[in-house]
Amino acid sequence: METIILLVRHGQTDWNQKRLIQGRINNPLNEEGIKQVKEVGKILKEKDPNWDIIIASPLDRAIHSANILAEELNYQNEIIINNDVIEREFGKAEGQLICDEIYNKIKNDDVEGLEKSYELQDRAYNALIKIAKQYPGKKVLIATHSHFIKGFFTKISNEFTFTSPLYNASRNYVYINNDKVTKYIFNLNENN
Repeated sequence: METIILLVRHGQTDWNQKRLIQGRINNPLNEEGIKQVKEVGKILKEKDPNWDIIIASPLDRAIHSANILAEELNYQNEIIINNDVIEREFGKAEGQLICDEIYNKIKNDDVEGLEKSYELQDRAYNALIKIAKQYPGKKVLIATHSHFIKGFFTKISNEFTFTSPLYNASRNYVYINNDKVTKYIFNLNENN
């Protein structure tokens, strides 16, 4: 049975706006981020309104995003907090300005305390396969994070990298049937 998973990146935070690496630092959504997620909720309500399960990373920006989406979609069930879909641990890179130098260190897994790329890829892939097994034939919306989403997509296809653009509040669909990814759509935003 095919499970449809929609990975929604949380809305913007002040750190996103300042281009600082957040990782697991627990920053809230800013006003723009709240607006972005509401807009995505409206798009989903119009184009793809029926979701069986909503899951969120344990970080506030993802939980807040999930709550906004639940409200827009008139979702009546409990939002499930799932630690497996938390953002990447960036170690000593957290709080640093995103620039080529730091990104190259991350790309080369050369940061103290960093969750290695292959570890993140395996965690993201295994998390989604597990969720698909747990909810066969269901539609599951997950409010999560940039590198979690990129970890999954770089695991399943070499058309993506950790530097592939991924907008705040973007929609990323994954179709899983019998533990296999059968189809995917990356980085839909309010313009598509």
